[in-house]
Amino acid sequence: MRDDRSLSMTRIIPPSHRSITGSLPTRFPVRQLHYESKLERDFLILLEIEPGLETIATQPVTLDLVIEGRRRRYTPDVMATWWEDALLPYGRAQVVFEVKPYSILKRDYADLAPKYHAARQHLAAQGIGFRVVTDRTIYCTRQANAVLLGPAMRRPLSSDIMTTVRAIMTYPGVPHRTFGEVKKLLMADGLLRDTAHQALLHLLGIGYLVADLSLVISDTTQMRWWTHLVAEEALVEDS
Repeated sequence: MRDDRSLSMTRIIPPSHRSITGSLPTRFPVRQLHYESKLERDFLILLEIEPGLETIATQPVTLDLVIEGRRRRYTPDVMATWWEDALLPYGRAQVVFEVKPYSILKRDYADLAPKYHAARQHLAAQGIGFRVVTDRTIYCTRQANAVLLGPAMRRPLSSDIMTTVRAIMTYPGVPHRTFGEVKKLLMADGLLRDTAHQALLHLLGIGYLVADLSLVISDTTQMRWWTHLVAEEALVEDS
């Protein structure tokens, strides 16, 4: 593990009349992610359901940068780290994010761009990516689904339920099933409706069940067990 991961220490954010501050429970070892705006909180909710994500840290490190000939310090908002064998949506195992309302980014772009450019170069030298995300990309169906999945995925799930769902989803000759179909099978096995529903949300959130989360989750949502999807992708790559 690279030394720069040790920089992912969160700091307590003081109250501000200009910001909505608080902490968000998370399934990752840090347990609580501090945020300083509603937009940052909503991005953390969206990021938490990224497949292959190892951990998230807020206010991860303060960078010493040279911007237009002047030394400046800059603390970005979020750092995300993916497992080494995961698919990397941003091309890097570690990515630092700046969360900014689009209106402010557009208004202050001339002042912000040199700082972001310097940060991107500084982090790239360490093998770390850098992205600026705005409300235009954060607020989408996937984020709405993440709001739904978050509470369920943070609660523990019985290993017996996990085993039952895996058996249902890996039954020979049935590559995928709908959310509603699996829920009914779990209820037939003795689970209460809400317990079955929350169990499926948990497994979707942590990535054991795979579905198109750019579409609204409903009883018609098509799901696959993650190992089946990986096997199918391997066959496509070999063909």
